[in-house]
Amino acid sequence: MKKIVLFLSMLLLFNISFGNEFHIEKKLNVDMPTFVLKDLDGKTIESKNIFKNGKKTLFILAAEWCPHCRAELPEVQKFYEKYKDKVNVVVVFLGSSSLEEVKGYVSNSEFTFPVYYDDDNSILEGFDIQSVPFNFKISNNKIEGILELPVNYDSLVKSF
Repeated sequence: MKKIVLFLSMLLLFNISFGNEFHIEKKLNVDMPTFVLKDLDGKTIESKNIFKNGKKTLFILAAEWCPHCRAELPEVQKFYEKYKDKVNVVVVFLGSSSLEEVKGYVSNSEFTFPVYYDDDNSILEGFDIQSVPFNFKISNNKIEGILELPVNYDSLVKSF
């Protein structure tokens, strides 16, 4: 019994230490934490590999069911098509919709920007987001701005 309790304690400690848990204050010039992004095929990438690649990043938390997101994301697509060589675009869909619903929405909308899925809502919770869409401008791994809604192509060009 003691071995089981010890094993479970160690497993819990490992999960807490190496999971995707983080918390960040949504303030300017705050360093972005490193966390894992999972694309729609289940492939993972550490956030630092995107945020520290020398390009500014548009980081969006969205939901496929959200009417404001549905209005904003086609504008993001236009921006991405023109500026993808100069600006990273990262769109993270919340786990409140199934992976299949998100895949269907992205496919039907013909989005080509990088899309990730927050299956356990750890990214949503880490940023303490209360509503979507939520848009950050990240530069050199720091929050450079929180973009005001509504976001459209012209406002994105102006911001970046």
